[in-house]
Amino acid sequence: MPARDEIGDLPFGDEPYTVKRKFLREEFWVSDSDGNRVLDTGRNVSEGMATFPFRDEDGDVAFRVRSKRVFDSAGEYALLVEGADEPLFTLSKELSFRRHYWAVASPDGEELASVTSRRGLIGAVNTVSQMLSPLPQTFSMDAPNGEHIGEIAGRLHPRTVYDVRIERPGATSQAILSAAGVAIAVLESV
Repeated sequence: MPARDEIGDLPFGDEPYTVKRKFLREEFWVSDSDGNRVLDTGRNVSEGMATFPFRDEDGDVAFRVRSKRVFDSAGEYALLVEGADEPLFTLSKELSFRRHYWAVASPDGEELASVTSRRGLIGAVNTVSQMLSPLPQTFSMDAPNGEHIGEIAGRLHPRTVYDVRIERPGATSQAILSAAGVAIAVLESV
């Protein structure tokens, strides 16, 4: 099993990351704080499941996010390091009319963080259709004890763009939280 602070061969650092969607396609790239592209991904439907393989700059798969169904608006996803059978962590999404809730948990079910959208009424419009809501979605990431540890902030931009910032990782590694934030940004953009 890989080290808990590494995601494949690509250790996430303590810097912010930007997730940007390509125009009119379900393809994304992730860049570091200097604007260097560190990962890219696109939706791949295979065996009745939607997967998002995250590739490094050499085109090698560092990790994948896998859902149980092809179209999964609320459900459970697993982040798997390439070559491993057991997920590094899981992402569970719950929808309410006004907010989106995500739980980041270890494979044994221990909660690592919760991620909640901050918008109220405008979030309701986004729940119905992202095309109808011109305002970007912002999420707060909190530790199990309720302490604010980071955010996933959408930008007003012609393409979908999210900035993932982990300010205080606490007991969970920076890499796990950064990877979870990047995965949630992609999943919220699809």
